[in-house]
Amino acid sequence: MIRFVTLLVLVGVLGLPAHAKKPLEAVQDTSSSSMSFMEIVSWPFIHVIQPVFGMLVYPVAAPLHYAIDNGVADKAVDLITFGEKRNILIYPVFNLKPGSSTMIGICYRHRNLFVQGDYGVFEGNYYANSDIDVKLRYSKQSIFGKKMYGATSFNIYMDRDNGFILPGTKETFKQADTTVALSAKVGFPITESRNLNLSFGGEFVYHIADFSDTKDSVLDDAKYPIVDRGLYQNHIEIPFYVNLVFDNLDFPYAPSRGQRLSLKASYVLTGKYSGIKESDLALVGLNRSGSLKDGGLNHDFVFVDAFYQIYFFIGKADQYVLSVKEGRKTRKFYTDFSLNEALRVWRPENLVETLFERRVFAFQLRFQGLWEMEKGGAPYSAFPALNARFPLRGYSDAWVSPFLLGFSMEYRWPIDRLVDGVAFDEYAMTSDRVNHWSKKHLYNSWGFGVRVRKPDMYLFRMQFAFHGWHGISLVLTIAPEFR
Repeated sequence: MIRFVTLLVLVGVLGLPAHAKKPLEAVQDTSSSSMSFMEIVSWPFIHVIQPVFGMLVYPVAAPLHYAIDNGVADKAVDLITFGEKRNILIYPVFNLKPGSSTMIGICYRHRNLFVQGDYGVFEGNYYANSDIDVKLRYSKQSIFGKKMYGATSFNIYMDRDNGFILPGTKETFKQADTTVALSAKVGFPITESRNLNLSFGGEFVYHIADFSDTKDSVLDDAKYPIVDRGLYQNHIEIPFYVNLVFDNLDFPYAPSRGQRLSLKASYVLTGKYSGIKESDLALVGLNRSGSLKDGGLNHDFVFVDAFYQIYFFIGKADQYVLSVKEGRKTRKFYTDFSLNEALRVWRPENLVETLFERRVFAFQLRFQGLWEMEKGGAPYSAFPALNARFPLRGYSDAWVSPFLLGFSMEYRWPIDRLVDGVAFDEYAMTSDRVNHWSKKHLYNSWGFGVRVRKPDMYLFRMQFAFHGWHGISLVLTIAPEFR
Protein backbone atom coordinates (compact mmCIF):
# COMPACT_ATOMS: atom_id res chain seq x y z
CA MET A 1 0.00 0.00 0.00
CA ILE A 2 2.89 2.38 0.74
CA ARG A 3 4.31 1.71 -2.73
CA PHE A 4 0.87 2.38 -4.23
CA VAL A 5 0.38 5.73 -2.46
CA THR A 6 3.92 6.84 -3.29
CA LEU A 7 3.45 6.05 -6.96
CA LEU A 8 0.16 7.94 -7.11
CA VAL A 9 1.79 11.01 -5.54
CA LEU A 10 4.61 10.87 -8.08
CA VAL A 11 2.10 10.61 -10.92
CA GLY A 12 0.16 13.56 -9.57
CA VAL A 13 3.26 15.73 -9.29
CA LEU A 14 5.33 14.60 -12.25
CA GLY A 15 2.36 14.05 -14.55
CA LEU A 16 1.36 17.71 -14.62
CA PRO A 17 3.84 18.79 -17.31
CA ALA A 18 2.97 15.78 -19.47
CA HIS A 19 -0.31 17.28 -20.60
CA ALA A 20 0.90 20.85 -20.90
CA LYS A 21 1.09 21.80 -24.57
CA LYS A 22 2.83 25.10 -23.90
CA PRO A 23 5.64 26.52 -26.05
CA LEU A 24 9.11 26.84 -24.63
CA GLU A 25 8.58 30.55 -23.91
CA ALA A 26 5.57 29.76 -21.76
CA VAL A 27 7.56 27.27 -19.79
CA GLN A 28 10.32 29.80 -19.22
CA ASP A 29 7.80 32.34 -17.90
CA THR A 30 6.82 30.03 -15.08
CA SER A 31 7.62 31.50 -11.71
CA SER A 32 10.89 30.48 -10.16
CA SER A 33 9.19 29.36 -6.96
CA SER A 34 6.94 26.94 -8.86
CA MET A 35 9.84 25.52 -10.85
CA SER A 36 11.90 25.25 -7.71
CA PHE A 37 9.15 23.26 -6.02
CA MET A 38 8.91 20.87 -8.99
CA GLU A 39 12.66 20.37 -9.04
CA ILE A 40 12.75 19.67 -5.32
CA VAL A 41 9.97 17.06 -5.60
CA SER A 42 11.27 15.29 -8.72
CA TRP A 43 15.02 15.44 -7.99
CA PRO A 44 15.23 12.44 -5.58
CA PHE A 45 13.04 10.36 -7.87
CA ILE A 46 15.04 11.07 -11.04
CA HIS A 47 18.51 11.10 -9.45
CA VAL A 48 18.17 8.48 -6.70
CA ILE A 49 15.29 6.05 -7.26
CA GLN A 50 15.62 5.75 -11.03
CA PRO A 51 19.41 5.08 -10.91
CA VAL A 52 18.72 2.27 -8.44
CA PHE A 53 16.29 0.74 -10.93
CA GLY A 54 18.95 1.23 -13.60
CA MET A 55 21.53 -0.73 -11.64
CA LEU A 56 19.10 -3.61 -11.13
CA VAL A 57 18.47 -4.04 -14.86
CA TYR A 58 22.03 -3.23 -15.97
CA PRO A 59 23.11 -6.90 -16.43
CA VAL A 60 20.32 -7.29 -18.98
CA ALA A 61 20.38 -3.79 -20.47
CA ALA A 62 24.14 -3.64 -21.11
CA PRO A 63 24.32 -6.42 -23.74
CA LEU A 64 21.18 -5.08 -25.41
CA HIS A 65 22.74 -1.63 -25.51
CA TYR A 66 25.87 -3.06 -27.14
CA ALA A 67 23.82 -4.97 -29.72
CA ILE A 68 21.81 -1.88 -30.66
CA ASP A 69 24.88 0.35 -30.91
CA ASN A 70 26.37 -2.15 -33.37
CA GLY A 71 23.27 -2.26 -35.56
CA VAL A 72 22.14 -5.74 -34.58
CA ALA A 73 18.51 -4.67 -34.15
CA ASP A 74 18.29 -2.92 -37.52
CA LYS A 75 19.95 -5.85 -39.27
CA ALA A 76 17.57 -8.25 -37.57
CA VAL A 77 14.56 -6.31 -38.86
CA ASP A 78 16.00 -6.38 -42.37
CA LEU A 79 16.55 -10.15 -42.10
CA ILE A 80 12.92 -10.90 -41.16
CA THR A 81 11.33 -8.57 -43.74
CA PHE A 82 10.64 -9.85 -47.26
CA GLY A 83 8.73 -9.03 -50.44
CA GLU A 84 9.06 -6.30 -53.04
CA LYS A 85 7.09 -3.95 -50.83
CA ARG A 86 8.60 -5.30 -47.61
CA ASN A 87 5.13 -6.47 -46.61
CA ILE A 88 6.10 -9.96 -45.38
CA LEU A 89 7.51 -10.68 -41.93
CA ILE A 90 8.92 -14.07 -40.89
CA TYR A 91 10.37 -14.28 -37.40
CA PRO A 92 10.80 -16.63 -34.43
CA VAL A 93 8.57 -16.49 -31.37
CA PHE A 94 9.42 -17.72 -27.90
CA ASN A 95 8.31 -17.90 -24.30
CA LEU A 96 11.02 -19.07 -21.91
CA LYS A 97 9.72 -20.23 -18.54
CA PRO A 98 10.57 -23.18 -16.29
CA GLY A 99 8.74 -26.36 -17.18
CA SER A 100 6.65 -27.44 -20.12
CA SER A 101 5.38 -23.91 -20.89
CA THR A 102 8.73 -23.17 -22.55
CA MET A 103 7.97 -22.68 -26.22
CA ILE A 104 9.64 -21.82 -29.51
CA GLY A 105 7.92 -21.24 -32.81
CA ILE A 106 7.72 -19.39 -36.10
CA CYS A 107 5.37 -16.65 -37.28
CA TYR A 108 4.56 -15.66 -40.87
CA ARG A 109 2.73 -12.36 -41.47
CA HIS A 110 1.68 -11.17 -44.92
CA ARG A 111 0.11 -7.76 -45.53
CA ASN A 112 -1.95 -7.40 -48.73
CA LEU A 113 -1.97 -11.18 -49.11
CA PHE A 114 -4.78 -11.40 -51.69
CA VAL A 115 -6.12 -7.86 -52.04
CA GLN A 116 -5.25 -4.41 -50.77
CA GLY A 117 -6.03 -4.04 -47.07
CA ASP A 118 -6.11 -7.70 -46.07
CA TYR A 119 -3.74 -9.46 -43.69
CA GLY A 120 -2.81 -13.10 -43.18
CA VAL A 121 -1.01 -14.67 -40.22
CA PHE A 122 0.30 -18.17 -39.60
CA GLU A 123 1.94 -19.16 -36.32
CA GLY A 124 3.17 -22.55 -35.20
CA ASN A 125 4.57 -23.27 -31.72
CA TYR A 126 6.36 -26.27 -30.28
CA TYR A 127 6.58 -26.76 -26.50
CA ALA A 128 9.14 -28.45 -24.29
CA ASN A 129 6.83 -31.43 -23.64
CA SER A 130 6.09 -31.87 -27.40
CA ASP A 131 2.76 -30.00 -27.31
CA ILE A 132 1.77 -28.24 -30.53
CA ASP A 133 -0.13 -24.99 -31.07
CA VAL A 134 -1.14 -23.84 -34.58
CA LYS A 135 -2.89 -20.54 -35.36
CA LEU A 136 -4.27 -19.13 -38.61
CA ARG A 137 -5.82 -15.66 -38.93
CA TYR A 138 -7.12 -13.61 -41.82
CA SER A 139 -8.41 -10.04 -41.53
CA LYS A 140 -9.71 -7.46 -43.96
CA GLN A 141 -10.12 -3.69 -43.66
CA SER A 142 -12.70 -1.59 -45.54
CA ILE A 143 -15.14 -4.44 -46.20
CA PHE A 144 -17.34 -3.60 -49.21
CA GLY A 145 -15.65 -0.23 -49.30
CA LYS A 146 -17.20 0.69 -45.94
CA LYS A 147 -15.63 1.60 -42.61
CA MET A 148 -15.89 -2.00 -41.46
CA TYR A 149 -13.28 -4.56 -40.61
CA GLY A 150 -13.53 -8.28 -40.13
CA ALA A 151 -11.43 -11.26 -39.15
CA THR A 152 -11.63 -15.02 -39.02
CA SER A 153 -9.27 -17.40 -37.26
CA PHE A 154 -8.61 -21.09 -36.70
CA ASN A 155 -6.63 -22.51 -33.80
CA ILE A 156 -5.76 -26.00 -32.64
CA TYR A 157 -3.85 -26.61 -29.41
CA MET A 158 -2.75 -30.09 -28.31
CA ASP A 159 -2.01 -29.77 -24.60
CA ARG A 160 -1.11 -33.15 -23.10
CA ASP A 161 -0.33 -31.88 -19.59
CA ASN A 162 -3.16 -29.40 -19.34
CA GLY A 163 -4.35 -28.85 -15.78
CA PHE A 164 -7.39 -27.43 -14.06
CA ILE A 165 -7.80 -25.86 -10.64
CA LEU A 166 -10.84 -26.17 -8.41
CA PRO A 167 -12.40 -22.67 -8.18
CA GLY A 168 -11.46 -20.84 -5.02
CA THR A 169 -8.53 -23.16 -4.32
CA LYS A 170 -5.04 -24.06 -5.53
CA GLU A 171 -5.91 -27.77 -5.87
CA THR A 172 -4.49 -28.73 -9.27
CA PHE A 173 -5.37 -31.78 -11.35
CA LYS A 174 -4.18 -33.01 -14.73
CA GLN A 175 -6.28 -33.49 -17.83
CA ALA A 176 -4.96 -33.70 -21.36
CA ASP A 177 -6.98 -31.46 -23.64
CA THR A 178 -7.00 -30.79 -27.37
CA THR A 179 -8.88 -27.58 -28.18
CA VAL A 180 -10.11 -26.74 -31.67
CA ALA A 181 -11.49 -23.21 -32.18
CA LEU A 182 -12.96 -21.39 -35.18
CA SER A 183 -13.95 -17.74 -34.78
CA ALA A 184 -15.28 -14.78 -36.80
CA LYS A 185 -15.50 -11.10 -35.96
CA VAL A 186 -16.80 -7.90 -37.58
CA GLY A 187 -16.50 -4.35 -36.27
CA PHE A 188 -16.72 -0.70 -37.19
CA PRO A 189 -15.70 2.70 -35.79
CA ILE A 190 -18.43 4.72 -34.10
CA THR A 191 -16.63 8.08 -34.31
CA GLU A 192 -14.78 9.77 -37.16
CA SER A 193 -11.60 9.85 -35.09
CA ARG A 194 -11.77 6.02 -34.88
CA ASN A 195 -11.16 6.27 -31.13
CA LEU A 196 -14.43 4.50 -30.32
CA ASN A 197 -15.17 1.13 -31.91
CA LEU A 198 -17.82 -1.55 -31.62
CA SER A 199 -17.39 -5.16 -32.69
CA PHE A 200 -19.41 -8.37 -32.66
CA GLY A 201 -18.13 -11.89 -32.86
CA GLY A 202 -18.78 -15.57 -32.44
CA GLU A 203 -16.72 -18.70 -31.95
CA PHE A 204 -16.99 -22.45 -32.10
CA VAL A 205 -14.78 -24.27 -29.57
CA TYR A 206 -14.50 -28.04 -29.24
CA HIS A 207 -12.73 -29.45 -26.17
CA ILE A 208 -11.47 -33.01 -26.74
CA ALA A 209 -10.50 -34.35 -23.31
CA ASP A 210 -8.32 -37.38 -22.69
CA PHE A 211 -8.94 -39.27 -19.47
CA SER A 212 -6.07 -39.19 -16.98
CA ASP A 213 -3.98 -42.38 -16.86
CA THR A 214 -3.57 -42.12 -13.08
CA LYS A 215 -6.17 -42.07 -10.35
CA ASP A 216 -7.25 -38.49 -9.70
CA SER A 217 -8.76 -37.60 -6.32
CA VAL A 218 -11.22 -35.15 -7.87
CA LEU A 219 -13.12 -38.12 -9.34
CA ASP A 220 -14.29 -39.06 -5.83
CA ASP A 221 -14.75 -35.56 -4.44
CA ALA A 222 -18.38 -34.62 -3.85
CA LYS A 223 -17.61 -30.88 -3.64
CA TYR A 224 -16.77 -30.81 -7.34
CA PRO A 225 -19.00 -33.25 -9.26
CA ILE A 226 -17.33 -33.94 -12.57
CA VAL A 227 -20.61 -34.85 -14.26
CA ASP A 228 -21.63 -31.18 -14.01
CA ARG A 229 -18.26 -29.50 -14.68
CA GLY A 230 -17.19 -31.42 -17.78
CA LEU A 231 -13.97 -32.81 -16.34
CA TYR A 232 -12.37 -35.48 -18.55
CA GLN A 233 -15.29 -35.10 -20.96
CA ASN A 234 -15.65 -33.71 -24.46
CA HIS A 235 -17.88 -30.69 -24.91
CA ILE A 236 -18.66 -27.78 -27.26
CA GLU A 237 -18.72 -24.09 -26.38
CA ILE A 238 -20.21 -21.40 -28.68
CA PRO A 239 -19.56 -17.87 -27.38
CA PHE A 240 -21.30 -14.80 -28.84
CA TYR A 241 -19.87 -11.48 -27.75
CA VAL A 242 -20.04 -7.72 -28.14
CA ASN A 243 -17.00 -5.52 -27.46
CA LEU A 244 -16.90 -1.73 -27.04
CA VAL A 245 -13.41 -0.19 -27.12
CA PHE A 246 -12.27 3.40 -26.58
CA ASP A 247 -8.65 3.92 -27.58
CA ASN A 248 -6.62 7.10 -28.02
CA LEU A 249 -3.17 5.69 -27.22
CA ASP A 250 -0.37 7.21 -29.27
CA PHE A 251 1.20 3.89 -30.32
CA PRO A 252 -0.10 0.32 -30.50
CA TYR A 253 2.50 -1.61 -28.48
CA ALA A 254 4.74 1.09 -27.06
CA PRO A 255 2.27 3.73 -25.83
CA SER A 256 3.51 6.67 -23.81
CA ARG A 257 0.28 8.59 -23.27
CA GLY A 258 -3.44 8.14 -23.67
CA GLN A 259 -6.18 5.82 -22.46
CA ARG A 260 -7.76 2.54 -23.46
CA LEU A 261 -11.07 1.21 -22.17
CA SER A 262 -12.55 -2.14 -23.20
CA LEU A 263 -15.90 -3.63 -22.20
CA LYS A 264 -16.57 -7.14 -23.51
CA ALA A 265 -19.58 -9.29 -22.66
CA SER A 266 -20.08 -12.86 -23.89
CA TYR A 267 -22.94 -15.34 -23.70
CA VAL A 268 -21.59 -18.87 -24.08
CA LEU A 269 -23.76 -21.75 -25.23
CA THR A 270 -22.37 -25.00 -23.83
CA GLY A 271 -23.36 -28.46 -25.02
CA LYS A 272 -23.68 -31.68 -23.06
CA TYR A 273 -20.61 -33.46 -21.71
CA SER A 274 -19.57 -36.88 -22.95
CA GLY A 275 -16.55 -39.07 -23.46
CA ILE A 276 -15.73 -41.22 -20.39
CA LYS A 277 -16.54 -44.93 -20.68
CA GLU A 278 -16.76 -47.54 -17.96
CA SER A 279 -13.51 -49.09 -19.22
CA ASP A 280 -11.73 -45.73 -18.74
CA LEU A 281 -12.81 -45.61 -15.11
CA ALA A 282 -11.67 -49.15 -14.52
CA LEU A 283 -8.15 -48.30 -15.69
CA VAL A 284 -7.66 -46.10 -12.63
CA GLY A 285 -9.32 -48.48 -10.19
CA LEU A 286 -12.75 -46.84 -10.05
CA ASN A 287 -15.50 -49.43 -10.21
CA ARG A 288 -18.57 -47.65 -11.50
CA SER A 289 -21.37 -49.12 -13.54
CA GLY A 290 -21.82 -47.55 -16.95
CA SER A 291 -20.12 -44.61 -18.59
CA LEU A 292 -19.94 -41.16 -17.04
CA LYS A 293 -22.83 -39.03 -18.33
CA ASP A 294 -23.83 -35.39 -18.22
CA GLY A 295 -25.39 -34.32 -14.93
CA GLY A 296 -28.26 -32.51 -16.64
CA LEU A 297 -27.62 -28.93 -15.48
CA ASN A 298 -27.75 -25.92 -17.78
CA HIS A 299 -24.09 -25.34 -18.65
CA ASP A 300 -24.48 -21.93 -20.33
CA PHE A 301 -22.78 -18.92 -18.74
CA VAL A 302 -22.14 -15.18 -19.15
CA PHE A 303 -18.58 -13.89 -19.10
CA VAL A 304 -17.49 -10.24 -18.72
CA ASP A 305 -13.94 -8.96 -19.29
CA ALA A 306 -13.37 -5.24 -18.70
CA PHE A 307 -10.17 -3.22 -18.34
CA TYR A 308 -9.06 0.40 -18.21
CA GLN A 309 -5.51 1.53 -19.06
CA ILE A 310 -4.01 4.99 -18.71
CA TYR A 311 -0.49 6.17 -19.58
CA PHE A 312 1.22 9.32 -18.27
CA PHE A 313 4.22 10.64 -20.18
CA ILE A 314 6.87 12.46 -18.15
CA GLY A 315 9.93 13.93 -19.80
CA LYS A 316 11.79 17.04 -20.87
CA ALA A 317 11.57 16.56 -24.63
CA ASP A 318 8.07 16.76 -26.07
CA GLN A 319 9.07 14.91 -29.21
CA TYR A 320 11.80 12.80 -30.71
CA VAL A 321 11.31 12.68 -34.46
CA LEU A 322 12.16 9.68 -36.60
CA SER A 323 14.89 10.12 -39.14
CA VAL A 324 13.72 10.52 -42.75
CA LYS A 325 14.84 6.96 -43.54
CA GLU A 326 13.13 5.50 -40.48
CA GLY A 327 9.94 7.41 -41.15
CA ARG A 328 9.78 6.25 -44.77
CA LYS A 329 10.43 2.60 -43.88
CA THR A 330 7.95 2.70 -41.01
CA ARG A 331 5.14 4.02 -43.17
CA LYS A 332 6.01 1.57 -45.92
CA PHE A 333 5.76 -1.74 -44.14
CA TYR A 334 4.30 -1.14 -40.69
CA THR A 335 1.78 -3.90 -40.05
CA ASP A 336 -1.17 -4.26 -37.67
CA PHE A 337 -0.14 -6.96 -35.23
CA SER A 338 -3.71 -7.42 -34.08
CA LEU A 339 -7.07 -6.29 -35.32
CA ASN A 340 -7.79 -3.97 -32.40
CA GLU A 341 -4.62 -1.99 -33.13
CA ALA A 342 -5.38 -1.49 -36.83
CA LEU A 343 -7.61 1.55 -36.37
CA ARG A 344 -5.00 3.30 -34.27
CA VAL A 345 -2.32 2.67 -36.88
CA TRP A 346 -4.52 4.20 -39.58
CA ARG A 347 -4.29 7.60 -37.90
CA PRO A 348 -1.18 9.11 -39.56
CA GLU A 349 -0.40 11.44 -36.67
CA ASN A 350 0.49 8.40 -34.56
CA LEU A 351 3.53 7.75 -36.74
CA VAL A 352 4.82 11.33 -36.81
CA GLU A 353 6.75 11.50 -33.55
CA THR A 354 8.50 9.06 -31.26
CA LEU A 355 9.39 9.83 -27.69
CA PHE A 356 12.97 9.06 -26.76
CA GLU A 357 13.52 11.03 -23.58
CA ARG A 358 10.44 9.46 -22.09
CA ARG A 359 9.42 8.36 -18.66
CA VAL A 360 6.05 6.68 -18.55
CA PHE A 361 3.68 5.63 -15.78
CA ALA A 362 1.30 2.90 -16.96
CA PHE A 363 -1.76 1.75 -14.99
CA GLN A 364 -4.33 -0.96 -15.61
CA LEU A 365 -7.49 -1.86 -13.72
CA ARG A 366 -9.06 -5.17 -14.81
CA PHE A 367 -12.16 -7.16 -13.92
CA GLN A 368 -13.25 -10.62 -15.05
CA GLY A 369 -16.47 -12.26 -13.98
CA LEU A 370 -18.50 -15.40 -14.71
CA TRP A 371 -22.23 -15.85 -14.03
CA GLU A 372 -23.66 -19.37 -14.38
CA MET A 373 -27.15 -19.92 -15.76
CA GLU A 374 -27.50 -22.71 -13.24
CA LYS A 375 -25.14 -22.89 -10.27
CA GLY A 376 -22.64 -25.70 -10.65
CA GLY A 377 -23.17 -26.12 -14.38
CA ALA A 378 -20.44 -24.09 -16.11
CA PRO A 379 -17.50 -26.16 -17.42
CA TYR A 380 -14.20 -26.08 -15.53
CA SER A 381 -12.52 -24.39 -18.51
CA ALA A 382 -14.83 -21.36 -18.26
CA PHE A 383 -13.50 -19.91 -15.00
CA PRO A 384 -10.97 -17.05 -15.20
CA ALA A 385 -7.50 -17.72 -13.80
CA LEU A 386 -5.28 -15.44 -11.76
CA ASN A 387 -1.77 -15.89 -13.16
CA ALA A 388 0.97 -14.07 -15.07
CA ARG A 389 -1.40 -13.27 -17.92
CA PHE A 390 -3.98 -11.53 -15.76
CA PRO A 391 -1.36 -10.08 -15.00
CA LEU A 392 0.14 -11.21 -11.72
CA ARG A 393 3.65 -11.87 -12.99
CA GLY A 394 5.14 -13.27 -9.78
CA TYR A 395 2.96 -16.38 -9.98
CA SER A 396 3.65 -19.22 -12.38
CA ASP A 397 0.67 -21.15 -10.99
CA ALA A 398 -2.76 -19.61 -10.43
CA TRP A 399 -5.97 -19.35 -8.48
CA VAL A 400 -9.26 -19.92 -10.27
CA SER A 401 -12.41 -18.07 -9.20
CA PRO A 402 -15.70 -16.82 -10.66
CA PHE A 403 -14.59 -13.20 -10.15
CA LEU A 404 -11.17 -11.54 -10.39
CA LEU A 405 -10.16 -7.93 -9.81
CA GLY A 406 -6.64 -6.62 -10.45
CA PHE A 407 -4.63 -3.41 -10.45
CA SER A 408 -1.22 -3.06 -12.16
CA MET A 409 1.17 -0.13 -12.22
CA GLU A 410 4.45 0.28 -14.06
CA TYR A 411 7.20 2.84 -14.33
CA ARG A 412 9.19 2.83 -17.60
CA TRP A 413 12.32 4.86 -18.27
CA PRO A 414 14.76 5.00 -21.21
CA ILE A 415 18.00 3.04 -21.02
CA ASP A 416 18.71 3.09 -24.72
CA ARG A 417 16.92 4.33 -27.80
CA LEU A 418 15.26 0.90 -28.12
CA VAL A 419 15.39 -0.34 -24.53
CA ASP A 420 13.18 0.70 -21.62
CA GLY A 421 13.69 -0.25 -18.01
CA VAL A 422 10.54 -1.38 -16.18
CA ALA A 423 9.58 -1.54 -12.51
CA PHE A 424 6.10 -2.82 -11.66
CA ASP A 425 3.80 -3.53 -8.75
CA GLU A 426 0.57 -5.54 -9.08
CA TYR A 427 -2.35 -6.46 -6.84
CA ALA A 428 -5.23 -8.87 -7.43
CA MET A 429 -8.19 -10.31 -5.56
CA THR A 430 -10.41 -13.35 -6.05
CA SER A 431 -14.01 -13.81 -4.96
CA ASP A 432 -16.88 -16.25 -5.39
CA ARG A 433 -19.36 -13.35 -5.33
CA VAL A 434 -19.24 -10.11 -7.30
CA ASN A 435 -20.35 -8.01 -4.30
CA HIS A 436 -18.02 -9.53 -1.72
CA TRP A 437 -14.25 -8.97 -1.73
CA SER A 438 -11.95 -9.84 1.15
CA LYS A 439 -8.35 -8.94 2.02
CA LYS A 440 -7.85 -12.63 2.78
CA HIS A 441 -7.80 -13.17 -0.97
CA LEU A 442 -5.55 -10.23 -1.85
CA TYR A 443 -2.29 -11.11 -3.66
CA ASN A 444 0.71 -9.02 -4.65
CA SER A 445 3.48 -9.31 -7.23
CA TRP A 446 6.33 -6.91 -8.01
CA GLY A 447 9.51 -6.85 -10.05
CA PHE A 448 11.69 -5.18 -12.65
CA GLY A 449 13.23 -5.80 -16.06
CA VAL A 450 13.55 -4.41 -19.57
CA ARG A 451 11.34 -4.09 -22.64
CA VAL A 452 12.77 -3.77 -26.15
CA ARG A 453 10.92 -1.90 -28.89
CA LYS A 454 11.34 0.01 -32.07
CA PRO A 455 10.21 3.66 -31.90
CA ASP A 456 6.63 2.65 -32.68
CA MET A 457 6.61 -1.13 -32.23
CA TYR A 458 6.98 -3.35 -29.19
CA LEU A 459 9.37 -6.32 -29.67
CA PHE A 460 9.93 -8.33 -26.46
CA ARG A 461 10.50 -8.06 -22.71
CA MET A 462 12.61 -9.77 -20.06
CA GLN A 463 11.48 -9.32 -16.46
CA PHE A 464 12.03 -10.77 -12.99
CA ALA A 465 8.87 -10.99 -10.88
CA PHE A 466 8.47 -11.73 -7.16
CA HIS A 467 5.57 -12.50 -4.86
CA GLY A 468 6.61 -11.35 -1.42
CA TRP A 469 10.12 -12.61 -0.75
CA HIS A 470 9.21 -16.26 -1.35
CA GLY A 471 9.86 -16.83 -5.03
CA ILE A 472 11.02 -15.46 -8.34
CA SER A 473 9.61 -15.88 -11.84
CA LEU A 474 11.54 -15.14 -15.03
CA VAL A 475 9.40 -13.71 -17.83
CA LEU A 476 10.95 -13.72 -21.30
CA THR A 477 8.27 -13.30 -23.96
CA ILE A 478 7.07 -11.34 -26.98
CA ALA A 479 3.67 -10.82 -25.32
CA PRO A 480 3.09 -7.24 -24.08
CA GLU A 481 2.53 -6.68 -20.36
CA PHE A 482 -1.19 -6.03 -20.46
CA ARG A 483 -2.15 -8.65 -23.09
